[in-house]
Amino acid sequence: MAAQDNDVKRRADWSPVDPEALSNPAEVHERLRAEAPVAWSEEWGGFVTLMRHADVCAASRDPETFTATKMTVIPSSPRKGLPRLPLQKDPPDSDRYRKGLNLFFKENRMRRMEPELEALATRLFDRMLETPEDADFGNGFAGPFTQGALCILVGMDLAEADEVGRLSHDYVAAVQVEDLTEAGRLSRLVDQFAIDLVADRIAAPRDPEVDMVSGLMAHEPEGGAFTPEELAGMVRLNLIGGHVVPRNFLCSLAWHMATHPQHAQMLREDPSSERAFLEELLRFYSPNQALVRVATRDTELSGTEIPEGCPVALNFLSANRDEAVFEAPMEFRPDRAPNRHIAFGIGPHMCIGQSLARRQARLTLAQLLRAPGLGLAAEPTWSRWTEYGVASLRLDLRGEA
Repeated sequence: MAAQDNDVKRRADWSPVDPEALSNPAEVHERLRAEAPVAWSEEWGGFVTLMRHADVCAASRDPETFTATKMTVIPSSPRKGLPRLPLQKDPPDSDRYRKGLNLFFKENRMRRMEPELEALATRLFDRMLETPEDADFGNGFAGPFTQGALCILVGMDLAEADEVGRLSHDYVAAVQVEDLTEAGRLSRLVDQFAIDLVADRIAAPRDPEVDMVSGLMAHEPEGGAFTPEELAGMVRLNLIGGHVVPRNFLCSLAWHMATHPQHAQMLREDPSSERAFLEELLRFYSPNQALVRVATRDTELSGTEIPEGCPVALNFLSANRDEAVFEAPMEFRPDRAPNRHIAFGIGPHMCIGQSLARRQARLTLAQLLRAPGLGLAAEPTWSRWTEYGVASLRLDLRGEA
């Protein structure tokens, strides 16, 4: 239900796609946290955005008032077809799926994957070093690395991972420019990919320790075994969420390193600084700018009324720059501690894959530090709402002449 159906009569506080918000979202968010922390936008039928850390956390932890079952992104992506599980379910229904998926993101499993991930990262970066004057980091490293990680995690063949990487990238791009006809077509292709993958594993199960679908088939969840549609829905969510957002974050990481040589020097001289540095990168370049919930009743946050049926965007990027939580939040502080960022969300829908994402970031950083030099070969392209960060990046990896 669109917000205007509830007779919301309010002057727009912002638009996430106006030139100022696209070119400098951090400054726009800073103003809104002070002046309109529950910011109204008339885009896409009308919605509010929660700008403050406390409000984002409160709404994230209250699925009875802010449900994920109606909408999870704005502008809306096509919702026909497979459900995105568990993202489009609230507790306790979502617990059925999270418990099964959690088995594949446990720390011991991540440790077993790491040598294979490291070998993949090294191969990809070696290829980039073959043309160091103009290395396409997004397509040459970040994209295939996140695709390959999916391949390793889900148990897909490499050709399968390449295909789904292309589909997921094009799908998100179509949603961002509101080409819903193309987004719907690509969504159906992603659905069919997941359905075919599940059918293949049902016909010929693989090792449940290394193949996600086979492992979920062997799992015994409360309420009975997962149906083929449920399996495909879980796979579909991982195919999109496990590629596009991590790819952008790795590009942001590389852009930061190329434009802040003092941080590369710091990490070489003091490797123990890496952990705090990566957490600050996550805070500063939160790649999933916002997810959306829908108010199930009339409610209020920060003194602002939110009517039943109103879409509510949880702005993690703004929350991670909140002056009430972070000292000098607009500054990048590589040794920031404590760092209470919520780049992976918070509450019952916190990102399942955060351990994998941190490993990908750490392994990417190690490869960048191998380069003889690290600079920009061209200006980057930045993502649009609801993602944030560098979408495409060309690096100059040559050392000093």
